[in-house]
Amino acid sequence: MAIKPRRIKANTTTDYLGSWQVMNETGADIEKGKIVQISGVNSSGAFLLVKPLDVGAGPAGLVDAPKFIAGTKIPNGGSGVVRENYIVTGVDTSAAAAVGSPVYASLSAAAGDWQVGLPAGGGSPTKVGIVLKKDATTGVVLLAPQARVGAA
Repeated sequence: MAIKPRRIKANTTTDYLGSWQVMNETGADIEKGKIVQISGVNSSGAFLLVKPLDVGAGPAGLVDAPKFIAGTKIPNGGSGVVRENYIVTGVDTSAAAAVGSPVYASLSAAAGDWQVGLPAGGGSPTKVGIVLKKDATTGVVLLAPQARVGAA
C-alpha cells in the first residue's frame, strides 16, 4: 500500500494514519489543537477517554500516558479525533532560540496549552514539539508530543 503525500495546510495534520477516535468525559469541551493525554476507557470500553494535559497539576498531572493533539473540537460527552502530530501556522515563535527549538506544555496557561521557550517554575518541562519557522507573526510549530524532540 502506498501512502500518498498530502500538501501541508494551516492548522492540519499530515499524518492521517496516526489518528484515533476518542471520547471526552471531562465536563468541558476540548478545543482543537489542545494537547491531550489518555485517561482511560469509557464505560462500554469502546472509546479511549482523553483529557487536556495539565503539567501544572504537579506529579499527578505528569502521568506517563500517551499524549496527542486534539485534531477536532471534542465536545463534552461526545467523541472527536486526536492525532500524533499537528502543524500550527501563523503563531508567534519569536521567543525560540532558533528553528528546531523545543516547544513545551505550558505551566501557566490552561491545561492542554503549549508555549515556545522554557516554562517558568523549574522542574522538568514537558516537550511537545519543535519550532519549524521562527517569526513574530508567521511562525510555524510542529506539535508531536509522542516524539523525542531533543534536550532542553
